[in-house]
Amino acid sequence: MASEGAETQLTSATARTFVDALRAIENDGDPEPMAGLATDGTRWTSSGAAHSSTGAEGARQFWEAYRRAYADITSHFTTVTETDSRAVLEWVSTGHHHDGQPVRYVGATMIDLDGEKVREVRLYFDTTAARAVATEGSGDAEAAADMLDDSTAASGRNSGLAP
Repeated sequence: MASEGAETQLTSATARTFVDALRAIENDGDPEPMAGLATDGTRWTSSGAAHSSTGAEGARQFWEAYRRAYADITSHFTTVTETDSRAVLEWVSTGHHHDGQPVRYVGATMIDLDGEKVREVRLYFDTTAARAVATEGSGDAEAAADMLDDSTAASGRNSGLAP
């Protein structure tokens, strides 16, 4: 179950809708609310992935891979920062791998806003937690592999917030 945190401070309706859509993915595995935020050109990028996804179908693939990587996962937002065209959400995600082992990682999501839609979403997170899913057999390796590129998986480095 998702917990409320700093997202209660959001003033942008689109950013609030993004958080609600994330809750639908984490709680129910439903990517449709997130796909509904996309235009044909919306880009979805993850710090550990070799490529980005585009549009509503890209959102579905991106967020389904995220959800399949864990038995359960919940994001708690610790800090939010907004301008008229961007929201930055810092978070901690906790849950369990498919083998029951706990998972916890931190990151930030940059959301470029375009009215009631999102133009681009970039996730920056500690790829070591996702790497454990991909390499140690504790989760859905195919889903986790979609979250990481070969160099990240090979190095095990924390990508931090570098683009």
